[in-house]
Amino acid sequence: MSNIHIMLCGSNDQILKDSRGNESCELIYEKEYPKGAYYIIESKSKYLKVDLDEYIHPSILYIPDGRMVYKIPEGEKLRAYHPDAFKGTYHHVHILTASKEELKTRRNLALNGYDIRDAKGYYPHSDANVMTRDEAVFESRNAIDGYMDNQGHGSFPYQSWGGGLRDDLEFELYFGRKVLIDEVIITLRADYEGDHDIHWESAVIEFSDSDRIPIKMVKTTEPQAFRFKAKEVEWIKLNHLQREMSSAFSALSQIQVMGKDLL
Repeated sequence: MSNIHIMLCGSNDQILKDSRGNESCELIYEKEYPKGAYYIIESKSKYLKVDLDEYIHPSILYIPDGRMVYKIPEGEKLRAYHPDAFKGTYHHVHILTASKEELKTRRNLALNGYDIRDAKGYYPHSDANVMTRDEAVFESRNAIDGYMDNQGHGSFPYQSWGGGLRDDLEFELYFGRKVLIDEVIITLRADYEGDHDIHWESAVIEFSDSDRIPIKMVKTTEPQAFRFKAKEVEWIKLNHLQREMSSAFSALSQIQVMGKDLL
């Protein structure tokens, strides 16, 4: 019996194409995606390297129940993706079982180019209490998609997580299991021209082990790293975000969480 099963399904749940493999599985679909299409990925392994589109960063995902459903973005949602993502008549999907060596190697545990709002059954997964005008280009998923461009705002490549001018913002990142982490790297959105953006000056990183670390941030286009003694956690939150001016926007272009899996 194969280890991995990929199914591309239409809006009526009909299987349009499927493929099976053991440690590696590929599927090629040579038509435009129909409206409402989605992928189902089933695997005996809980850790997979997922690559569904060449314009999205391949991501190591944790799939605790061995089944992942991914609806292909369409309409307004596509503004947060590369203009060619999910387009055209040639789609090459590649799924690999992640090796123990990869999982035990220090890496960015936050990276998930395939996170979507209300995603269930696979991790990492982001969430936030507010997203500006409920638009895709300001959803929490944008802060873990691997794209670091931050000197603008709005459509790709400047998608970010933003909550407008609110002062009660909170960003959440769930790993779905305990992981060992020792560093959080924050890249603020830096659309500073014309004073559109102002940087958050301080925040608190909250951890599932009840620890809290206050941090200070500076006005820069570069990533800002915050290291700490390694800890086992299931989630982190970024809250108590403070900025100097209430009339200027602050947003998060990317958050990286460095660590490794506990196997």
